[in-house]
Amino acid sequence: MEEPRLVPVGKIARTHGIRGGVKIYAYGESLRMQRAGAKLFLHPASRTGRSELTLVRISPQGKFLLAQFDELTSIDLAQELTGEELFLPQDCLPPPTDDEYYHYQLIGLRVETTEGKEVGTLRGIIETSGNDVYVVEREGKEVLIPAVAEVISQVDLDRGRMVIDPPEGLIDDL
Repeated sequence: MEEPRLVPVGKIARTHGIRGGVKIYAYGESLRMQRAGAKLFLHPASRTGRSELTLVRISPQGKFLLAQFDELTSIDLAQELTGEELFLPQDCLPPPTDDEYYHYQLIGLRVETTEGKEVGTLRGIIETSGNDVYVVEREGKEVLIPAVAEVISQVDLDRGRMVIDPPEGLIDDL
């Protein structure tokens, strides 16, 4: 049987309190929906040797989530995980609605214009209060593309590409 794909859902930013609590920077809403007993996973190459954590409680605090895990009973244990990413199996994520995508689905897509000119490869996503911004790598440089319907014409996950219709001046050197 094939192992389920693990999807990054957040990163442990720092400790919270002395009893092993942590502050997590969530990558989206999936982590906020988890309940007590949920299993979250660490990257297999985690420097701590731990592979999974069992959620006791989670609650929002500003742009972070406060979490307590069964396995983290002291500030020292929590400190070991600072900077570690948390993952959920893909089948634990709610399916996206039409024209919505998880970040992991978009990273690595080939980006081209509606005229067929290659822009580069989507390497990152910056979340802003207004709209996301796609970071596209082109010949060692970054091109920033606003993730708005007026610019993003098509996302074709099967063909591994995103088609954009950039406004004049956004990409001058194509």
